[in-house]
Amino acid sequence: FRRVWAMESQQVAKGVEALLELIGKRDEEKKQGDKKELFEDAEYVTVSVTMKKLPAKTKVNAFRIPLKHSLYSDGEICLLTKDPQSVYETILEDHPVEEVKQVIDVSSLRKGYSQYEDKRKLAASFDLFLADDRILPLLPPLIGKSFFKNGKQPVAVKLGKGGNFSGRIATARDSTYLYIRGGSCCSLRVGKTDFTAEQLTENIEHAVPAMISKIPGKWENVQSIHLKSSSSLALPLYKALPKITRIEPSSTSA
Repeated sequence: FRRVWAMESQQVAKGVEALLELIGKRDEEKKQGDKKELFEDAEYVTVSVTMKKLPAKTKVNAFRIPLKHSLYSDGEICLLTKDPQSVYETILEDHPVEEVKQVIDVSSLRKGYSQYEDKRKLAASFDLFLADDRILPLLPPLIGKSFFKNGKQPVAVKLGKGGNFSGRIATARDSTYLYIRGGSCCSLRVGKTDFTAEQLTENIEHAVPAMISKIPGKWENVQSIHLKSSSSLALPLYKALPKITRIEPSSTSA
């Protein structure tokens, strides 16, 4: 991988610069047009990998991939826990993680967010949801489809190991998450449009090797890699060369 990636490093930097330039021009045009739909909030930047062959097996849980520059260091996180939530709130008071703004246990989730609109508003209220891995199987009917449609499905954190779990929450905060479903494409958030070009480039070069290592077949199964924001065109970073085979001459003479 190092050999292949070293050859493509300049392409990554060029792709990042092109993406940020594209977004900057778009926002400038909207300002000049006096349009109200300016993108005031930063968008996520994702790396998308297209595989040559479909994975034989899908994985429900996400692969955790550390990032050099966190997506959520200035965001708001909701922690979903076992009952009672007061136990976890007390621990966080003693060992705070600044981005964790609310703790909700299973009973509160079931009683306070039973309606579709309540679930939709909850999903929209936080940048990241972390959940005690022991309650993860209980969550899909409790949180509804809004979480999954908007990429807000809770990420598992081991809270039952005892001791100070704030470090494990911080590790989850500073990571990004890869889901490999049954399709030929998978995507990974690697930054935001308000990151610098250097931050985005470092995150891509840090995360993509880990991403490829989780894909069945690894580099041999990678057809292409693209970079995009939530609303931009996809810009190519890598494309596998076609296999060239030699056609042997016919043994029969004309």
